[in-house]
Amino acid sequence: MSRLGFGCSALLGRASASESERAVAAALEHGITFFDTARSYGYGQSEQLLGRLFTGRRDGIFLCTKFGILPAQGGWKQRVKPLARAVVKAFPALRKAAQRQVASEFTAGQFSVATLQASFETSLRALRTDYVDMLLMHAAPASVLAQDDLLEALARLVEGGKVRMAGISGDLPTISAYFAQRPPVLTTAQFALNPTNIGFVAETQQHGDLLLVANHPYGGPGGSASARVAALRNDARLPAMLREKLVEGDPQVLPEVVLNSILADTGVSAVIPAMMQVRHIESNVRALEHCRFTAEELAQLRSALAV
Repeated sequence: MSRLGFGCSALLGRASASESERAVAAALEHGITFFDTARSYGYGQSEQLLGRLFTGRRDGIFLCTKFGILPAQGGWKQRVKPLARAVVKAFPALRKAAQRQVASEFTAGQFSVATLQASFETSLRALRTDYVDMLLMHAAPASVLAQDDLLEALARLVEGGKVRMAGISGDLPTISAYFAQRPPVLTTAQFALNPTNIGFVAETQQHGDLLLVANHPYGGPGGSASARVAALRNDARLPAMLREKLVEGDPQVLPEVVLNSILADTGVSAVIPAMMQVRHIESNVRALEHCRFTAEELAQLRSALAV
C-alpha cells in the first residue's frame, strides 16, 4: 500500500470519463497503488471504471471500498451529468447548489446486514475481483459499533478471505468512540485530518497498531489548508530557520507541510487526497519523496497548527 492514496470520490462525478481515466493512469504511472473508492462514488459507476482499468494488474493494487451510502438510482442522472458539469464550469456560483442537489440523490446510514451483503457483492462484480483489501462502513455513526450482527457479518467476510481488513470511516467523534471500544474485527479507520484539526494526532499516536488513513488533507472541497500554512511564516513561536523554509511562492511548501505533518510520527499510515489533475498527483508524490522538513520541524509545525 502506497502512503499516498488516490481518492476516487470525483471519478465519473465531478470529473468526466476521460478526465477520470487520465487521472487514474497518472496515479499508477507515479507509483500510487492505494485506491479508495465507495459504492456511492460516481453515482455508483466509479467501481466499474476501476474494475476495467485494473484488469490484469489487480495483484499490484491495494483496493478499498465502502458500504453504507446507496448511490442514486435512475439512468437519466447518468445522462445529464456532462451537462451539469458544463453548467457549473460556466457558472461557478452554482457549485454549492449543485452539490446540495447531488447530496440529495444519495441514501446514507444504510448499515443493515442485508445492505452490507448486497452492496459488497455488487462492489465485487463492479471491481472485477473476488476480494478487497479494505472494506469500510461509509460515514458511519458511532452506533454501528454496537451492532453485533453487522460486526459478525464483517468478521465472516474477513475469515472467508473476501475482505483483508474491515473498518470504519466517520467523523472524529465517531473515530474517538472507535478508539475507545476497539471491536476486534475493525482493524482500520479512515477520517478527515488536515491543518484545521491536526490536534487529533494526539489520539492517533496512541493507536499505531491500527491501519489509520487520513482523507481531506487539504481541508475538503472548500480548501482551508493553504491559509493556515501560509500563516505559519509569521508565527513567532516557530524558530526563524524553520520559518525561512516556508518559502513564499514555492508551490511545494503546502503539500510538504500538509502531507508530511499528517504522516510523520502520527500513527497514520496513508493519506488520500482527491487528485484529478496530473500536476497535483506529481506535486503530492514529490512532497513525500523529497521533504525539506525534519521530523522535529514537522512536530513543531503540527503544534503551531493545532493551536
